[in-house]
Amino acid sequence: ERYLEQQAAVYSALTEKTLKKNKEISTLSDQDLKIAEDVLEVLKPLKTITTLMSTESTPSVSMILPLQTTVLNSMAPNEEDSPTVREIKTAITENLKNRYSACHDFLHKCTVLDPRFKALPHVDDACRDRIYNNLITEIATMEEQSEEATAVSSSPVTGHPEASSPPVKKSAMAELFGELFKTQVGNKPTLQLVKEEVTLYKAVDCISMDFNPHPHIAKLAKHYLAVPATSVPSERVFSTAGDIVTASRSALSVDNVK
Repeated sequence: ERYLEQQAAVYSALTEKTLKKNKEISTLSDQDLKIAEDVLEVLKPLKTITTLMSTESTPSVSMILPLQTTVLNSMAPNEEDSPTVREIKTAITENLKNRYSACHDFLHKCTVLDPRFKALPHVDDACRDRIYNNLITEIATMEEQSEEATAVSSSPVTGHPEASSPPVKKSAMAELFGELFKTQVGNKPTLQLVKEEVTLYKAVDCISMDFNPHPHIAKLAKHYLAVPATSVPSERVFSTAGDIVTASRSALSVDNVK
């Protein structure tokens, strides 16, 4: 890209008498320049994605599969492709299509829990249904285990009545409006509640930053979306630390380093 931008300056420099005497200097032909332009166009999505992942403040692991699909789509063959471009696209596709195959299920969960990608347009209907069904099953299992743990911890210990958990304190909203606007929740099983919440999650277009209508999904989202999609932030920390804690500053205290 830099060469294509500066080729006029390069050609100008090559016209200098001192350089003309050097017979070993090679220049690019028009065909070479056309190949360079084609290659630049093919690699543009990779550059854009690399820039995104390196500059994003919180690059979540949920971005990986959508980005992989974007690259693979951009590498689809075209009738106008030159042999060189076709070869590059094939090499990138072969290298990338089987990446993350060992952790596809985990990445699918991460993607579906991100409101930006929850529509899962990069998979077929059967795969989308399977992902959401697995999500429902895992959330329901997690909730049942949480309820069992709560029941065990709140049960009074024999001979030690003071060991039982204190009653849950009502919020101010519940104190004020609890009796007037009482909601009939019923005794729905956990699995049904989770299915209803996931159905609502799928139907919602966007979620406000100040409101969490999906408390159960949020628990699982925190578990999966805490995984960073790139090592760039941690590499930056090490680079900065290496600039600060040098051999001549080995006696710095922890507070001063921070």
